[in-house]
Amino acid sequence: MHTKETIRNHGAAYSRSPNGCSKQVMTQITPTEREKLKEIAEVEMRSVSSTLRMLMLRGMQGYEDDTLAAS
Repeated sequence: MHTKETIRNHGAAYSRSPNGCSKQVMTQITPTEREKLKEIAEVEMRSVSSTLRMLMLRGMQGYEDDTLAAS
């Protein structure tokens, strides 16, 4: 299937980020947290960055679910 969204513009810079992702967030984690993150990334067959984004999105959804349930 060829749509505007799936065809890469040969003149455009290549981005490995999901569509719409253009902002970086820096944080500090412990070595133990980093090792656990790497283990999860291997199981998920994702990069460490992609895994961290997935976990962050799941955490944000859980936060919203908990907040709405408490209202």
